[in-house]
Amino acid sequence: MQPFNGLVSFGIGKAGWNPIGKSFLVDLIFDTDFVKGSSQNSAFHFNSIDIQMTKNLFGERKDKTSLESTKWAYIDCHGHSNYDIIQVICRHLDIALIHINHKDYLNIKNKGQLYKDIHLLTQTVKHVYLLIRDYTESEVRIILDTSGDKYQTSIFIPNLTSKNTKIHSVTKSLKNIGYEILHLKLDPSKNIGSEFLEKVMSDLKYQYLNEIQKDKQLIQGITNYIDKVARSSNLIDFSFLNFYPIFVEYMSSYHQASYETDQKIIDQLNEKRGELEEKLKNTKMCDVVMQFNEILKRKNSTLIMWKLSQELSLLSKKIINCMNLTLDKVIEQKNDKYTLEILWRESLLSNKYGSLSEKDRENYAHTFAASFSNHVERGEAFELIDGDNLRFFNQDIDSSLYNLYERQNAELTKINKGKSIKMKQAPIVVSIFGPQSSGKSTLLNYCFGCKFLTSAGRCTRGIYGSLSRLSKPVNNSSHFLILDTEGLDAIERGNIQDTSLIHFDR
Repeated sequence: MQPFNGLVSFGIGKAGWNPIGKSFLVDLIFDTDFVKGSSQNSAFHFNSIDIQMTKNLFGERKDKTSLESTKWAYIDCHGHSNYDIIQVICRHLDIALIHINHKDYLNIKNKGQLYKDIHLLTQTVKHVYLLIRDYTESEVRIILDTSGDKYQTSIFIPNLTSKNTKIHSVTKSLKNIGYEILHLKLDPSKNIGSEFLEKVMSDLKYQYLNEIQKDKQLIQGITNYIDKVARSSNLIDFSFLNFYPIFVEYMSSYHQASYETDQKIIDQLNEKRGELEEKLKNTKMCDVVMQFNEILKRKNSTLIMWKLSQELSLLSKKIINCMNLTLDKVIEQKNDKYTLEILWRESLLSNKYGSLSEKDRENYAHTFAASFSNHVERGEAFELIDGDNLRFFNQDIDSSLYNLYERQNAELTKINKGKSIKMKQAPIVVSIFGPQSSGKSTLLNYCFGCKFLTSAGRCTRGIYGSLSRLSKPVNNSSHFLILDTEGLDAIERGNIQDTSLIHFDR
């Protein structure tokens, strides 16, 4: 394969928060199409790295004395990518574009921590361009450092969302910069050829094999324990959890009391509920949830949970197939499959009722809230109403998502004549309802890019939500909140004699 000249684009500091992102700017400079070719923001796109190979659209090199390739490969790093990966990529390339918020530029000029980070990442790179983002002026300004510092080119780029920015002039200046970059004389040994990926993976192999092994151990620790408990009881139940089985009893008593007319029975059910609540307060966190919490702490927690969800589904099918069950029992067991939602519920209950010290509770709540916020912010589906117990997790979710709403508000703050204007925090809510197995989840996935689980014979239970980011604000909102509901006239509900669940559709 004929080698490609290569360059890498990445951000440090606060550059990743810019609403007109790094990919957009690379497209503007080099006529690539990273933005158009990228999928919606998701766990699989988060902190990922894209590469696009193309012919130099600005023409052949004027210097025809060399056989230098005019093919280029652009590497675009999304989000705040891992510095270890960027350092390895830079080791094999000669051009780096580093996006920096203009407020962070002073840190670099004063040789602060960001300066040290850049030096560490690009110590083998010959041409380093600092793209100073959201500069206060209306046109591009270029500063060449003649002090001998390797970061000789600083390109100040105005805020592209500002009405005062002269977009045509800025675009023309950026195109000229792209032309100059693509006509630099580069080290012929530093290119993206057939051995590039092999070299990068070789440098990262041992470090990332260890990380992958840790992820695998966390998943296996949970599934192996559940498998062991299920085989000993010959049932798919939730005896491996500490809080959830008690909570199921608690909610059952609550619903029975709500629909009961005999005051004596109501008093008995309320007394039972009080005893169960005390039992919840004195319960300790189980081993499975401790392992689940370790997953929440991992940087790639959403991807690990996606894999865990697949493994739990396979485990449910395997255990059902191994059991000698009647047809009625098979139907009942399929309604109680192991799912990720069960672990989320147990974690929420552990946070609310667990017998933890004040400091441990605060630390646990912070970790859980941060992980849950990231999970929701990336567009992953989350449970709003527990369809098995008709529990609405409003207070728990509200407190967990507080930090998310704060971040949204910070992103949506716009400057108008020197005054900060806060846009509405509430998302636009879209819901759907209809008969069971009519394709509601599939329709929402196609319309809004959600990730609600769908498969033959699988039916949503309760209500799930998914936060979908808009490309531009609509009615001062930056997100859709999509609600996916359980189907009406569900066959499973008809088999349940609990009067509270019979009235579920109402």
